Amino acid sequence: MKTLRLSAAALSLCLAGCMTPEFKRPAVEMPSAWRTDSSTTESLADYPWGALFRTAELQTLINAALAGNSDLRIAAARVELLRAQYGIQRADLFPTVAADAAYERNRQPSAASAVENRSSEVHRFGLAMPSWEIDLWGRVRSLNEAAYRNFIASEENRRALHISLIAQVAQTYLDLMSLDAQLETAGQTAKTRTESLRLVRLRFNNGVVSAVDLHQAESLLAGAENTIADLERRRTQTENALSVLVGRNPGTIIRQSRLSDFALPPQLPAGLPSQLIERRPDVRAAENTLAASEANVDAARKAYLPTISLTAFLGFISPEGSTLFDSNRRGSSVNPAITLPIFTAGRLDSSVDAARAQQTIALEQYRQSIQVALREIEDALVAYQRLREQRDSQQRIAEAEQKRLRLTQSRYRGGVSSYFEVLDAERQSFSADLSLLQTTRDVYASVVQLYRALGGGWTPPAENAQVSQQGSAATP
Repeated sequence: MKTLRLSAAALSLCLAGCMTPEFKRPAVEMPSAWRTDSSTTESLADYPWGALFRTAELQTLINAALAGNSDLRIAAARVELLRAQYGIQRADLFPTVAADAAYERNRQPSAASAVENRSSEVHRFGLAMPSWEIDLWGRVRSLNEAAYRNFIASEENRRALHISLIAQVAQTYLDLMSLDAQLETAGQTAKTRTESLRLVRLRFNNGVVSAVDLHQAESLLAGAENTIADLERRRTQTENALSVLVGRNPGTIIRQSRLSDFALPPQLPAGLPSQLIERRPDVRAAENTLAASEANVDAARKAYLPTISLTAFLGFISPEGSTLFDSNRRGSSVNPAITLPIFTAGRLDSSVDAARAQQTIALEQYRQSIQVALREIEDALVAYQRLREQRDSQQRIAEAEQKRLRLTQSRYRGGVSSYFEVLDAERQSFSADLSLLQTTRDVYASVVQLYRALGGGWTPPAENAQVSQQGSAATP
């Protein structure tokens, strides 16, 4: 009776070893709401990327980037690489059958005489099954699960790069339009200062003003021209950057839209924090990498168990080639084998330790990816709210400085104010106008950043989803 109980216990342990544990998503503390109230359960990520800024120019640039960006092509190639590696690993679940043809000739001393040699030949042709591991304990299935999870993680990483590329193109496009607006403002300022310099020089020639006023006017114009040169440089470099993003050589970006053409929503919907794990592709990639590491730990642990393999042959065997295919020359063989590791010099222990260390790394990276995602969303939400307030304040500053400039110029022409007051008013007004445009650009940028942080902007093509479903169904 005691022997039966021990046998049952041993059988239970073996059956437990045969099972591949199902991956469970780790519990992660998630906030119930955002620090910045979005006042809705809807999410900006639910909208297609074209709904953010409705312009054919941006849509054309994004489509060109998705078709020609080198980083995206490299990511697609990595997906295909891991897809192939998964296919290789999955093939280990099934036996390999191959055509087998062999010829063997032996010469050895005769039993009757040590001087004479006896020759023998063996001809063989048929189907052979090389050594195939019968996955009784589930080790091969765990390796297959790890390969499949790594493949899915690569698809999620490609999706993350896809979304990031859309955001980069949109952001660079907005930067370009902001620089256009700043250049337009700087050009108008330079034109106004050129006219002011002409009038000051005329008054100087008539002895009305001193040389100090003349030099101040020249300095004011030179400052505007310096700003124009800097903005031209930045605009050209931004065009080059955008050209490379869309897969072209550096060059001019044709555009007609203006930054003021796009309307801003009063508030950005961010959905619920609990939706983040499902929406962010980088978080899903980290989750699948963690699942792969857990499967590798399971496979490493099961390497301690006996390996059962099978080799087989079915075909014809004959000592003479002329009679190889005779009916009485049919032959077959089945060779099962069991291998149990006894001494491996610590190899198996080190394999388990390495797999567990990788699992720990993957777990921390998963948690970190969620924390980074939460921070990016919170940053984008507060940036949009505060930058809109800052833009409103900057708008009032710009309007006040323009009124001050007009009043100072009128007082200067009336001989009440000095030209130094005009100079200071022009500088402050010009600086306020540029700051307003830069803040406006930052507001639009926060919209793009939130859209990217929420994981919106792209849905995997139908063929990718189909492949994923097929892979999931094929995973034992």
